[in-house]
Amino acid sequence: MKSLINNVMAVSMMILLTFASCKKNEVKKEEAKFDINNPVGYFIYVRFSINGSWPSSWLFEFSPGKTLKFHEASAVNGQVYTYEVIDGNIISLKGLNYRFLIENGKITSENFEQVALVKASETNQLRGKTFAGTYYKPNHSVLHENFFYSFSSTENKVDAGFKVGTAVRTETYKTIGNIAAWADKDGTGDIEFLLLLDGKLEVNYYNKTIGTRYYGSFSPQ
Repeated sequence: MKSLINNVMAVSMMILLTFASCKKNEVKKEEAKFDINNPVGYFIYVRFSINGSWPSSWLFEFSPGKTLKFHEASAVNGQVYTYEVIDGNIISLKGLNYRFLIENGKITSENFEQVALVKASETNQLRGKTFAGTYYKPNHSVLHENFFYSFSSTENKVDAGFKVGTAVRTETYKTIGNIAAWADKDGTGDIEFLLLLDGKLEVNYYNKTIGTRYYGSFSPQ
């Protein structure tokens, strides 16, 4: 009987230790949430359009000194903006009428139709992945019914074309936070901005020659 009681106590102790370990891990996870006073390593994603047309994906990268580095498929890519924190939960960009409210790790804005907080990754999240879908013109009409992007698993290169597995061209890209990429197509000034969001690849293609941009949301293959 004494041996049985000891065994029961030992099992109970193991359960308590396991539970305590799980609670400790939960606390660590909570501590890793977005901190508006220490935001470096995060991005603000926004979906911008003009009266519903010309949809574009933007990234604002939190940098030291209360600055945001702007990323998109245009000549102003890389521009830096300063911001201030108001009331402990509002980010206001100086010189622009853009404001973001952050509460409980969630972000909202009256300036954009879609907005999200995105965390940078330690490794390139695009490598080895293939995405396919439809490319659209600014007015939402179809540019290419079928198009794909296939990222190399060993280097920062991406194949593009109309049928998965048959590359029309291959581009070298620069990573942004390991969750996005920026490429100058063939050095022509035509820019591709590719962003991984919620498992899909959001893309803007800026055609410098005619001053327009195309867009698409591509699903993993």
